[in-house]
Amino acid sequence: MKPATGTSGSERFPDKRPAYVRRNFYLLCACLTILVFLAAGLVALLFLDDGASFGTGSQGVSGEGRRELAGKLLSAGLKGKAIEQYVLYLAEADLPADRRANIAYTLGKLCMEEGDYEDALSWLYQVEMLDPKTELAPEVGSKIVACLERLGRFAQAQYSLDARSSLDKTGRDEFKGDEIVARVGNDAITMGELDEAIDAMPEWMRSAVEDPAQKRAFLEQYVAEELIHRKAKRLDLDKDPSVRKQAERAMRQLMIQKVLEEEIKAKVKISDDDVELYYRAHRDRYGEKEAFKIRMMKVDADRIQGVRQSLADGEAFSELAKTHSLDEATRAKGGEVGDWIEEGLDPTGMGDPNRLWLALANHGEGDITEPVGVDGQYYLFQITSHRPPRPFSLEEANKQVEADLTRERMEKAYKELVQQSLKASEVKLFPERIRKDAKEETPGGTSQE
Repeated sequence: MKPATGTSGSERFPDKRPAYVRRNFYLLCACLTILVFLAAGLVALLFLDDGASFGTGSQGVSGEGRRELAGKLLSAGLKGKAIEQYVLYLAEADLPADRRANIAYTLGKLCMEEGDYEDALSWLYQVEMLDPKTELAPEVGSKIVACLERLGRFAQAQYSLDARSSLDKTGRDEFKGDEIVARVGNDAITMGELDEAIDAMPEWMRSAVEDPAQKRAFLEQYVAEELIHRKAKRLDLDKDPSVRKQAERAMRQLMIQKVLEEEIKAKVKISDDDVELYYRAHRDRYGEKEAFKIRMMKVDADRIQGVRQSLADGEAFSELAKTHSLDEATRAKGGEVGDWIEEGLDPTGMGDPNRLWLALANHGEGDITEPVGVDGQYYLFQITSHRPPRPFSLEEANKQVEADLTRERMEKAYKELVQQSLKASEVKLFPERIRKDAKEETPGGTSQE
C-alpha cells in the first residue's frame, strides 16, 4: 500500500454541490456584506444629523430674543408665527404675574384677529387670573363678551356682560351652567343645557326669549319636548324608515351648512365703515315702533250698550272687565294685556291684527276705543300706555345692523358659490323638461302623452 502524499482539504473533501448553487451562495454573501455597510452608514448619518440639530437649537433665540422675534414677525404681518413665538416666550421666560398677563392679553388680541376665538378666550381669561387688578380689565371684559358672541354663546355673553356691568363686582355670577332648572325623573336639566338650546335658535327667535318670563315658558316647552322625545324612543320611532330618511336629509343639510360656514364666512368681512354706510342707507329699519299697552273687554252683543253706558257714567274700565268680560285670560286682571302691541301683532285673540291696529291708532293714554264687532261679540279697548316711534342711533343699532349686513353678504356669497360650483363641475341641467312636464299636466293630474 502506497503511503499518503500531501493533499489539500478540498481534495480530501470535495464540494459535491452543483456549480450554480455555489455561485448563488457567494452572491448572497456579497449582498449581505453590502447591506451591513449601508446600515452602518445610515446610523452614522443619523447621529450626525442629531448633533447638527442639537447645535442649531442651542444656538437659536430664546427668552427676550423670542419676544423681539415675535415683534418683528408682527411688523411683517405674520400674526400666526408671532403667536407661536409669544407662546414659547411665556414657556421659557421667568416673568412676574403682571408681565405674563400683558403677554396673555397680546395673545388674546392676536387670536381674535386670526379668528381663533376659543384660544383668544383662553388667553383673555388668563389675564384676569394672573393679574386680577389689571388696568386692562375693561378691554379684557369687552373682548371676552365679543369672543363669546362670535362663538354663538349668546347666553354666556349676556351673563358675562351683566356681571361686568354690575356695581357689585365681589359677588358677580358670570359663569352659569351647573344650576339645575328642571328634573325629568332622575335626569337633571341644567341652565347650561337650556342656554345651548336657546343659542342654537335663529336670532329672531332667540330675542323672543330674553325676558325671564319668556325663558320660563321656553323651559316648559323644552321639558315637554324632551318627554315627547322619550315617548318616541319607547315607540321605536327612531327605527321607522320614514324617520330615518328625514334624519338623513337633516344630516345632509347640516353638512352642507357646515361647508357654507367655513367657505363663506371666511370671505365675508365687515368693517366699522361698512356698518355705518349700511345704517345710513337703511336707517328707517332700526328703531322702536309705535306701540300701545291696553286693557280689553270682550262682551256679548246684547250687553255692549249697557257696558258703554256704565263707562260713560264713570265706572272704571278694569272693574267692568272683571264683571262682564268673556275673555278668561285677562278678566281676573281687569282686562290687562301685558305685552306692547305693535302694528301686525294681536295678543287679544280677536283674530285680525289689522282691525286691532286701526282701532288703537290715533288714540292716547286713557282713551277708550269704539267697539269692534267680531262674530256677534264686541271688543272694547282702553289705552293704558302709548309709546311713540323712536329711531335708534348707530350705537344702539350697531349689532343688528352688523347682523343684517352680514346676512346679506353671506346670501350673495352663497349664490356666487353655487354658480361657481356648477361651472366647475360636470353638471348638466335640463330645466326645459320641468317646464314641459308642468305644461303637459292635466287638471286631473294625468299626462296628455
